[in-house]
Amino acid sequence: MSGGEADVVWLDSPGVAILRSEPVGELQEGEVLCDTMVSAISPGTEIAAYQGLPPLRPSVGYPRLQGYCNVARVVDSKAQDLAPGDRVLSFMSHRSRFRLPSGDVLFKLPEDADAGVTACAYLYHLGYNAVLRSGVKAGSRVLVIGLGVLGLTSIAMARIAGADVFAVTNQSQPAAIASNLGARVFDRSGRTVLAEALGAGADVVISTVNGWEDWRLALEMAAQNGMIACLGFPGRGEALPSFNPFDSQYFYMKQLRIEAVGASPETDDSRGFLRFNERENIRWIISLIAAGRLDPRQLISGVYAGQEIARAYEDLAARKGASLTYLLDWSARA
Repeated sequence: MSGGEADVVWLDSPGVAILRSEPVGELQEGEVLCDTMVSAISPGTEIAAYQGLPPLRPSVGYPRLQGYCNVARVVDSKAQDLAPGDRVLSFMSHRSRFRLPSGDVLFKLPEDADAGVTACAYLYHLGYNAVLRSGVKAGSRVLVIGLGVLGLTSIAMARIAGADVFAVTNQSQPAAIASNLGARVFDRSGRTVLAEALGAGADVVISTVNGWEDWRLALEMAAQNGMIACLGFPGRGEALPSFNPFDSQYFYMKQLRIEAVGASPETDDSRGFLRFNERENIRWIISLIAAGRLDPRQLISGVYAGQEIARAYEDLAARKGASLTYLLDWSARA
């Protein structure tokens, strides 16, 4: 069976997001043919590319595919474990239709699962991975700098881990969400008040932003033998800082650990040494969503048709209505 045609989102250059019609090709053994129901925009990654910020990998340029939070319905299958009608979560980019090896399916949704909120599961996984990699424990003091989507998901996962969470933002709407999640929220101008609240400092600082001034704040607020966990990219798109980002009064004297925490093992190994991997983590996060312990609806600022992705990007870049992220609805194309 031919897979027909798909609308595929390409970012041709900064500010130029277009849809191209592409053939899906013949379904192969072990594959499923899927129509996308909904995909979620990962704003940190996608808006940075849309705005033309320096790429994280020098080899990645334009044109480029966008997105990796996709829930789709199986319409044909040559895989033993999936059948037409099943709904699946995958890392497929924003597109209306695709073929996928069944082994690349991250999760098969139960009948009562909401496709839109499930599409946001990986955004929580990034926050969860920061919590795991930084060794957050019950009673840890965790400071989250920046309350975009990843800042809020980091707060949610740190609270589930039992941490006392503090947060920094100048935006009122994310501040309200963070407060509802149980964080104590401070404005960037309130350094002294924040330092007093932290006492001996933050055991873990989760930095989700790029600005050098926020990096200086992370250095100042980290505790002795603390850790700065980087979900953001210090200095990305900015000029060189006016201060030493590894100033010895912080980095050396506090014996800080600084680590990038955005990646994790994809699957477990044969002996179980990679127990906390993407697949298992996402399954657990979805179970928390189903139990009402996580609510992705707090992150979703609206829904656009998949074909309107350029407008969605523009609105996110402009922070229209203090937007956090949007879902893309592909049902009209399917």
